[in-house]
Amino acid sequence: MKNEIKSLTGLRGIVALWVTFFHFSYFRNDIIQSIVGKGYVAVDIFFVLSAFLLTVSYSEKFKNLNYKVIQNFYKKRVNRIYPVYIISVIVIALFFTDTSIGEFLINATLVQCFFNPNYLLNVVYWSLSTEWMCYLVFPFILWVILRYKIRGEILIVLSLVLRFSLPYLPDHLYFHSEVPMDMGKSSKYLDIPYGLNSLIRTISSYFLGIGIALLPFIKIKKDNIVVYLTLMLSVLLLYTERGLLFIPLLAAVVIKYLYKGEKNLVKTFLEMKAVYFLGNISYSLYIVHYMVVKQEITIVSSYHLNNLLLIAFSIVLAYFSYFLIERKIKIFRT
Repeated sequence: MKNEIKSLTGLRGIVALWVTFFHFSYFRNDIIQSIVGKGYVAVDIFFVLSAFLLTVSYSEKFKNLNYKVIQNFYKKRVNRIYPVYIISVIVIALFFTDTSIGEFLINATLVQCFFNPNYLLNVVYWSLSTEWMCYLVFPFILWVILRYKIRGEILIVLSLVLRFSLPYLPDHLYFHSEVPMDMGKSSKYLDIPYGLNSLIRTISSYFLGIGIALLPFIKIKKDNIVVYLTLMLSVLLLYTERGLLFIPLLAAVVIKYLYKGEKNLVKTFLEMKAVYFLGNISYSLYIVHYMVVKQEITIVSSYHLNNLLLIAFSIVLAYFSYFLIERKIKIFRT
């Protein structure tokens, strides 16, 4: 990828692996489970990273709204997410789940966030639906922000306010709310994966990613210390509940310094071939792994060893998905 920041690709890989472990494994050890069990927060980091990269890539292009530029943006977004996604929807509908035409169309058009979560063919699809909605409005939101010179600090504060308010919003803001959900409401703080609230959650992360991208970079002596301290604080906050509110913000700071800052141990680790490879297949891994989870496959009797083997299997499937679908299939020419 042209002008790619390899450490940010590697970060995407680590975050995808975190989500994968979250869905596969439960650990009795509280120290480990406090990290693995908060893997749902990783999805917010995905959103922040996506918004950050889109902002730095399109800030100049969207200063003036131009039909051709916006059209090209949408084509690239479709090429990025739709081939692997629609193939996974078709595979699930044909082989894994009895699917009505309505369910198929709701999933195929990525509008799940507006409907009862019973329509989700794959649990992770909620985030793809909400991010697709953000893609649709992103050019216009960024244009307004740039046109009226809305400061990054304001966007960050707005993001935190929205995120803080999420647990207090009505939790039935979706079509067919009168039908009981097959999935129960999560008791985990800020784990909100359905309805309009999930869209607000995503918008909050997008404001954070845009805001941090637009903030001037503060160059300080040994700025690698900022990265190390921010990561340490993030890990400590995983052992709290309300502190999770700030993890996407801390992730945004790390993203900013990985993008602009000097070389450090974190960058070196994230740019390692194995981690970078994981970043490249992260999107396929995100979709594929839960399809494997739902099959409840038992290879060996040991719970943790079985899960590790299934995670490895998911990575292999994601590898083939990346090379055979993501890299090969393009819906639009750009």
